[in-house]
Amino acid sequence: MDVFRGTSIIRNTVSQTTTTISRDPTAPPALTEHAEAVGALLNDMITCVLTEDTWPGPLVLVSLCRTLDIDRAGLDLLAHHTLTALLAQQPGPEALVRTAATFAAATCHLPVADDLHRKPHLSRPTRPATAPAETHLPMPPTWACSGCAHEWPCATKQSQLLAEFGGTRPALGIYLGSCFSAALFDLPRANKQHLRHRFLGWLPRETS
Repeated sequence: MDVFRGTSIIRNTVSQTTTTISRDPTAPPALTEHAEAVGALLNDMITCVLTEDTWPGPLVLVSLCRTLDIDRAGLDLLAHHTLTALLAQQPGPEALVRTAATFAAATCHLPVADDLHRKPHLSRPTRPATAPAETHLPMPPTWACSGCAHEWPCATKQSQLLAEFGGTRPALGIYLGSCFSAALFDLPRANKQHLRHRFLGWLPRETS
């Protein structure tokens, strides 16, 4: 990707994301009040995604969210608007997969809304810390699972994805669609319908 094209993708994605968030009534105040810091972080993240540089994205995202008091729902909303804006720039499936994976990894380290603002109560025992979930990551170009060697997303990862993305959210569909596109390229001999069902067919249907 040439420099001009990459710069255009970064600028347009950051601008569209921050603008959309500012108009979203469900966005937490921290995202709108600190739009400059959020935009700078997205700029660095997408730059590294496009250039394939090493970048501790999840850790930086987690640090920003904790500083600004952003919970999983807030990060999920940021991921949704970022991926939607990035998708419109057509950067290719690899960039979408890496971006979504960065957000998903950061989400695991954040509390849900109730835990973020809950104050300790003397009459209630504290919850014991739970062990971190076993990692089940995709391993291109075979697209096997790093945790169990089954086809990715395995049953365990499907459950983790629903939790990480807060259920069947647009960002999850975009992420899995990007993985499906990348897998089509990596597995040219695979049955396309099978791959589509494998990556997208398990998603719960939203009821009206």
